[in-house]
Amino acid sequence: MSLTDVDILKVEPSLFSDDCFSSQVLCGGTNGIVAGTQFTASGVDFTASGVTAGGVIHLSAADGSIDGGFEIVSIIDSTHITVSILRSDPTAGAIPVGSASGLTWSIKTYAPQISVAETQLSHRLRCLPGWEAATVTLDELENAEAVRLVCLHLLLGMLFGTLYGTFPAYTADTADVWQSHKDKCVRYRAMTELMIRAL
Repeated sequence: MSLTDVDILKVEPSLFSDDCFSSQVLCGGTNGIVAGTQFTASGVDFTASGVTAGGVIHLSAADGSIDGGFEIVSIIDSTHITVSILRSDPTAGAIPVGSASGLTWSIKTYAPQISVAETQLSHRLRCLPGWEAATVTLDELENAEAVRLVCLHLLLGMLFGTLYGTFPAYTADTADVWQSHKDKCVRYRAMTELMIRAL
């Protein structure tokens, strides 16, 4: 049932390209090399850095030929990973990203927030009428995909709430970003409540 960073990428790719949550970057640099579906960067140990399948890597080429977030499909070894353009079917083969070197790259994770969101949702569901307070786990639910969607909205509400609450001082130059974080926080929280009632 557990969400992954790829689930976030599907809905809010900007969370991997912006400077937000920069303390959660596992590794990164300006020496990335991608060849089709294989990525490497000299001097980096992906395994030691905590990189896992289901993660997201953001790649940017100086000429703009590659720019965006991509799935981490598998860890080949400590210095090579398989990457892919976002897939609709997670069981399908990796889709080549392209070929380039000298890429600016970073691998960021929201695993800590995912864990908090899943715990919060588990406790919320146990309080609903008809749910067995001490026996239900999210993995045991028949409508697991619907619960995943609720959890994703709960998580995004949390993330944009944090961004809104910690945003630098409001100025004319930052008004649009500040308002966007606030609007997304409110929208995702409202959707969470609506979907919980529908479970």
